[in-house]
Amino acid sequence: MKFAYPEFLYALFAIAIPIIIHLFNFRKFKKIYFSNVEFLKEVQQETQSKSKLKHLLILLSRILAITFLVFAFAQPFIPSSDSDVANQNNIVGIYIDNSFSMESTGENGSLLNEAKTKAIEVANSYRATDKFILITNNFNAGDQRLLSNEELIDKIEEVTISSNSRKLSTIYSRNRDAINASEIDNKSFYLLSDFQKSTADFKNIKADTLINSYIIPIKASEVSNLYIDSCWFNSPTHLLHQSEELSIRIKNNSENDLENIPIKLFINNQNVVPASFSVGANDETIITLNYRNKTNGIQQGRVELRDSPVITDDIFYFSYSISENINILGIGKQENKTALSSIYSTDSVFNYSNYNVTQLDYSIIKKSNLVVMYNLDKVNSGLSNALKSFIDNGGSLLIFPSNTINYDSYREFLSLLSVNYFTTIDTTKNKVREINLKHPVFANVFDGKPKGNLNLPIVSSHYLISKGTTAFKNSILTLKDGNPFLTEYKVGKGSIYLSTVSLDKENSNFTNHALFVPTLYNIALLSQKNYPLFHIIGSNSTIDLNRGEKDNVYHIKNNSIDIIPRVRNANNNTTVFVNSEIEIADNYTLENDKTKIGLAYNYNRSESELTYLSSTEIDEIISSSSINAQYIDLTNGTIQTALSDLNIGEKYWKYCIILALLFLAVEIVLIKIFKQ
Repeated sequence: MKFAYPEFLYALFAIAIPIIIHLFNFRKFKKIYFSNVEFLKEVQQETQSKSKLKHLLILLSRILAITFLVFAFAQPFIPSSDSDVANQNNIVGIYIDNSFSMESTGENGSLLNEAKTKAIEVANSYRATDKFILITNNFNAGDQRLLSNEELIDKIEEVTISSNSRKLSTIYSRNRDAINASEIDNKSFYLLSDFQKSTADFKNIKADTLINSYIIPIKASEVSNLYIDSCWFNSPTHLLHQSEELSIRIKNNSENDLENIPIKLFINNQNVVPASFSVGANDETIITLNYRNKTNGIQQGRVELRDSPVITDDIFYFSYSISENINILGIGKQENKTALSSIYSTDSVFNYSNYNVTQLDYSIIKKSNLVVMYNLDKVNSGLSNALKSFIDNGGSLLIFPSNTINYDSYREFLSLLSVNYFTTIDTTKNKVREINLKHPVFANVFDGKPKGNLNLPIVSSHYLISKGTTAFKNSILTLKDGNPFLTEYKVGKGSIYLSTVSLDKENSNFTNHALFVPTLYNIALLSQKNYPLFHIIGSNSTIDLNRGEKDNVYHIKNNSIDIIPRVRNANNNTTVFVNSEIEIADNYTLENDKTKIGLAYNYNRSESELTYLSSTEIDEIISSSSINAQYIDLTNGTIQTALSDLNIGEKYWKYCIILALLFLAVEIVLIKIFKQ
């Protein structure tokens, strides 16, 4: 045990006062003479014994009362393991959570302001010679620089709400690296946060036992948030004058049911669909808004509602494009006028061209969205390599074999593409049994699930394919015997649609069937380059462009921002890192002299889920993990008091006062008892 003010211990000499009083008690007794004193001597001995006991007990109580009173002024404490920190050089890391959830209000205003105030209190509890590191969610350059007390306080005052959301394990790792780079031995780390369950991943922290961590919760007084979580289209393709169905997921993070809440949909800054919705307490709802595409090109959309105090998640941005033309290339021995041309040459959205395989310029392939290869007996190596590069860069290939294929040639070609190859031909009469209605090719063809016996295509002969495991495949049309009729393979960044039946009418009635037009039409629509509907700020998003202009600089811009993103060029493919330096949610464009693509950015919705770890949960996590941390409860005191108790140890001056008063009371009781 040690004393905070050991100079008060000199007052223990006051114990001599009651001892002197008891030892030099000069009270005189009268002598009375009796003729027979034998009996009186026995009474006198008994009285002297009781008197000595009384004096000793009273003396002891007075000594103890004075002793504990002196101890109370000297403030005894039991040193903690960190008791010597205050007398040595310290390096202190302070993390201030400045994510969107800290916009909520607490007892003293916004949670961020409360965290900043407490961070300054932490800084002032250390010596002026100690060094500090301030960490926020921004991860700015220079954040790991050592700061003096004054520099730290200045930087704390500059902290504002950030769009970045970081996991606690990432924050701890960054602080650990910064602190361990210093040669100072005494290391502490203070975490001031609301400790949302979505980001407080204590279990993923790789702890450093040499760093003393202190968890300081900043609690919101009211937990309530209504926000737009995400949106998506029910159709993967977009055409001019097409009716769109936009689904929107809305979450209610509060204890109240909400009814008839207004919501607005804007397309290119035009309010197209005002609507309303209702959602239960701590529940979610999905609403669908319908509208019609009115223009070609980039469509920049946003959905809005109004809520407080967290408002950064009340708007959700999205962007997509409507192509004026889809480039389709037919490669075969001769044009099939009644099949491909009847579909692709009559619709203005399609830019269809057809070449005999012997007259084909392979450079045309990479300029296409969809290549239809039909009626070829064999595939030469030059065409194989050109199609392989085309698919790897995101193109779509539809294959209809001829009636008399060269199996070896097709095996080499299809193996190069990592898909199943043709093995033999089956001339048994067959019929399509199953349509994959969940596949995008048929997602919007039927109104509901077809009932009864459908009139499906009939097959006279078809090719069987190998059974080996290949790239990801998805059956679109399946024959009655279970063999595939039309299968999709995902290869690289593109898609391969492989038919086991040729386009000749003698093999099947598919070209004359009602399914033929929607099948080829939707395959062509799906060949459009679809970029992500939106990006999340802080994620490592990229966009791949098929034809990179290596000497042409890309820009990400809107009305107020112009950013040059990082670009990587490889194998005639351009990868743009589209999340470079984007911090504000909005609609943007990625463009250069030849390309223009719509982009949309949204804030991370992990900050919108306002559920927090309780003090009990944090204590359980700390006790079950290897992290060297202590939870600081500020319910009944200030942060200075809590830190003093942690750094100095448990104080006992209050107990000393209680004991001093107790022994004074014992003295009074003893005097009264012995008087009686």
